[in-house]
Amino acid sequence: MIKNPAFGVDLDAPYFTKDKWVSPFYFAPDVQAEVTPPKKVLIHDVTLRDGEQAPRIAFTPEEKILIALELDKLGVHSIEPGLPATPEDQEVIKKLMGMGLRSKIVPLCRVKEGDVKTCVDLMPDGVLLEIAISPYFLRDVYKKTPEGLVDEVAEYAKEFRRLGRYVEFMGWDAFRVPADYFEKFFRLFAEKVDVDRITVADTFGMAHPLAMFKHIRKLKEWTGKPIGLHIHNDFGLAVGNSVMAISAGADMVHTSVNGIGERTGNVATEEVCLALQHLFDIDCGVDLSKLANISEIVSEISKVERARNKPVGGSGIFEVESGIIVHVIESLAKSELGRYGMHPYKPSITGREDLVIVAGRGTGHHSTKRFLEERGIEADDATIERITERIKQAALSLKNALPKSFLDEIIAEETSPAGK
Repeated sequence: MIKNPAFGVDLDAPYFTKDKWVSPFYFAPDVQAEVTPPKKVLIHDVTLRDGEQAPRIAFTPEEKILIALELDKLGVHSIEPGLPATPEDQEVIKKLMGMGLRSKIVPLCRVKEGDVKTCVDLMPDGVLLEIAISPYFLRDVYKKTPEGLVDEVAEYAKEFRRLGRYVEFMGWDAFRVPADYFEKFFRLFAEKVDVDRITVADTFGMAHPLAMFKHIRKLKEWTGKPIGLHIHNDFGLAVGNSVMAISAGADMVHTSVNGIGERTGNVATEEVCLALQHLFDIDCGVDLSKLANISEIVSEISKVERARNKPVGGSGIFEVESGIIVHVIESLAKSELGRYGMHPYKPSITGREDLVIVAGRGTGHHSTKRFLEERGIEADDATIERITERIKQAALSLKNALPKSFLDEIIAEETSPAGK
């Protein structure tokens, strides 16, 4: 709680603590009355399967083991290490199963007799049986009827159940079908198939957030099963819809580090975990301080560069150039809000280094004063004005921020006796 409220407006937990300042709107009673999130969300990470499925990405078995170990340290509930039908992935699954990880090893298994037999032989912690449920895919690609598919999955699920293994079913392309078909299929599925969890895939990321909320809630009611979500980011809705699914009662999200995956990728592990735990106090069981590290590791191994402004992993998140923003940061640093009040979260929350003020086109007098203070230099207003203008002009020529050596040179020239 703030000791000295501004104009009578107080800030208090859970949205304001020593470590964060987030929006209080989610915690308002009328919003809380509408949402039913689980006490804990399970993160099923698909980086090693769906991530590698993206064109131009290939992981060696050793790289998969390294990433899996980092995911285990992060605290994800389960890891999808690849396809049991692939010899290299078979070896990865065997090795991971012998390493005593906290994370469960749950490979994806196509609804196909050969895949199921191989997966049974490997004896992982669990299995994710997957296939499209769209009637058009069933008719034109798989040559199955919806009823025939349900019966087939029921038999395979029994096989894994007999071995005491966790069984999850994922029906993909589940959000391009009419609502009545969606309901009919999953009601029949719940009647005939014994699984631990039903996961639906918004394979092309098309659902409206409100539709996602309502259909996840309905699916939970129709089936009486724990519900998971697998979602891609084709329309930039992946994180928002994941939050909506969790708010409606889903207890698992399939995620991929840095969002790598088919086309625009899957919902990003680091983004979902940070949003749920930091913004909404919904536990994902992960150590947020390890997010930046695993984002960096996967970027290096996958050879997929992250945008500078990418949430969590982007290099520019904690860079500040604008003199206006520097002024706000310096002013807040003297208050109870602290110097991070102008940022969405403290860098340390995700394991990032402290914010950096860069010299560039947006540099103002406050930034220049800061540069001088860091170097133990005092200067009058006229000198500060000259340095600021030189920084701006140099940045315009470079079309970039100034390297430290260039900034040092300008400051030295303008503050030396000869330069005055």
